Order: sequence, then C-alpha cells, then structure tokens
Amino acid sequence: MSTRLIARTLMILSLVVASGAGAQTFPDKPIRIIVPFGAGSAVDTIARAVGAQVAEQVGQSLVIDNRTGANGIIAAEAAARSAPDGYTLFMPNDGIMAANPAMHAKLPYDPLKDFAPVTLFSTVPLVLVAHPAFPAKNLAELLSLAKARPNSINFSSTGAGAAQHLAMEFLMEASGTRMTHVPHKAMGPALADVLAGHIPLMFSGMSNVVALVKEGKLRALAVSTARRSSAMPEVPSAAEAGVPGYSYAAWNGVVAPAATPPDVVRRLHAEFAKAIANPAVRAKLSSLGFELSGEGPAEFGALIRADVARYGKLIRAIGITAN
Repeated sequence: MSTRLIARTLMILSLVVASGAGAQTFPDKPIRIIVPFGAGSAVDTIARAVGAQVAEQVGQSLVIDNRTGANGIIAAEAAARSAPDGYTLFMPNDGIMAANPAMHAKLPYDPLKDFAPVTLFSTVPLVLVAHPAFPAKNLAELLSLAKARPNSINFSSTGAGAAQHLAMEFLMEASGTRMTHVPHKAMGPALADVLAGHIPLMFSGMSNVVALVKEGKLRALAVSTARRSSAMPEVPSAAEAGVPGYSYAAWNGVVAPAATPPDVVRRLHAEFAKAIANPAVRAKLSSLGFELSGEGPAEFGALIRADVARYGKLIRAIGITAN
C-alpha cells in the first residue's frame, strides 16, 4: 500500500471515529461552497440566497467560491480532491454531473464515486421561446413545420450539451422531429440572435426571458416540465401542448467529497432543507423560475444516477461531443 493511500485511509478513519462528536459541533468554522459558474449566474444566485440563510442558522459564514471554466470540470475536480470533512462543498448542475461524463472521453472526476449527495436545491424549468416573426404561434405548429421540413429550422443554445441544447434534443426525440443546433459560447449572444431574428427559437431559463415575453419581444411556446411553472402560468407545458410524456428540467444541488461522514452529510442536509423552506428565500427564488426542492441524500443520489444513464443514452446516440 502506498504512503499516500495509507495517509488518506488514516484520515478517513479518523473522520469516521470522530463523526459522532463532530456532527454535534459541526460547523465550527466557515463553510466553502464551490460554484462552477460566475457571479450573477442562476446557480450563483441560488447558492448565495440559500447560503446566506444557512449562515444565519448555523452562526458560521458560507463563502461562495466561483470557479468557472471547462464546462464545470475545473470546479468539480477541485471539489472532488477536497478534504471530506463537510467544510468544502460543491454545487453542480445536471450538465456537470450527467452530461459531461458522456461528452468527454476522460474526466478528472466521477460523478457517482467522487461525491456524496447532500441535497437537491431546485429544478429549473426551461421555456421554449421564438421570435415574434416566426410563423409558428404554438408548439403544435412548430412541430408541424419541423416534420414538414426536417433540419430547416435552427435553434440557439449556449453550447453543445448545455441545458438549452439538451432540452431541445429530448423534445426532438419525443416528437420525432429534427431541427438544427446553432451553439454559442454564452447566454448573451445566444439570446441576442433570437431577439434579432437571426435564429428563430431556443429554450431558455425563465429568468432570462420573462420580461422579454411580457414586452412582446419573444413569444413563449411551451415550458419544458410536465406541469406549468408558477413563474409563467399562462404558458402550457410541452406535454399538454402536443408532446405527451415529455419532461425536462435542469437542476442544481449540493454534494460533498466522497467519504464525508454520514452524520455531517445529514446535518448539512437538515440546514439546507430548512433554508430552502424559509418563506423569504422561497419568495425570492420562485419568482425567478426556480422550483425549490430540499430532497435529501438518497433522493438526490437517485436523481443523479438516473440522469447519468438518461443523458448518456441520448448524448451517445446522437454523438454530442464537448466543444
């Protein structure tokens, strides 16, 4: 056995032995949450809102550590290599945990082996929007056009394997249609092309387009989840608008490095779930289109495993690779 492996094994054993007493005093210093997106992003927004409430509850600060780049790989690797003591956490989304493994031949992290699920923060419905001049006035008309003219309709996204891309791929799979993907490097230019009419449509997070839809600059065709969203209750779900069984939601949550003591994971879940249930937190984040959850380690772990399989099947079938 190597010296490095012996040292890590002894560290894990010491954490396990101390977990009973440690969980009672945890946390006794600041907690760091590695966020794989920049300040102001959707994931960063929810991390700061929930983190501030948790900090108030436990009497310790929660420090947001924004680590951007490489589709979340940089942040995920840093989190996976952190000490499994509960003081460094990671807030990934579904793309990092479920899409990346199928898009990259080799990753420096394993979403199923390197992390201990803590809690699902939220699911994020997407809304399919079109330029007002686009001839389809609803989802049924769009799908009719797409079936009549395969691959002739373009759609925008923030990149291969991004939520906006996958939502459309799952829709095309469910409806038997084909449209043409036009990837961008960020939401700004992806949305700008739709607003200008250069590309007719895209899926988007609701917070990006609610005001634009109200102003008539975009037309909302459907939301991606099985039910309508409280943020845009007038917009039908794709399932009720003509694609039975279709449902897609981006998600984000918190994980800890593997081998974090179970008692510490349970304490973290309890505090995050309490924060997510706080009325002020819910009011702020629900208005931005987040469907708040708070599900625990077992449920969140099951979701990760299911989506690793689901996303992997689709991505490999159509040959999506990283940019």
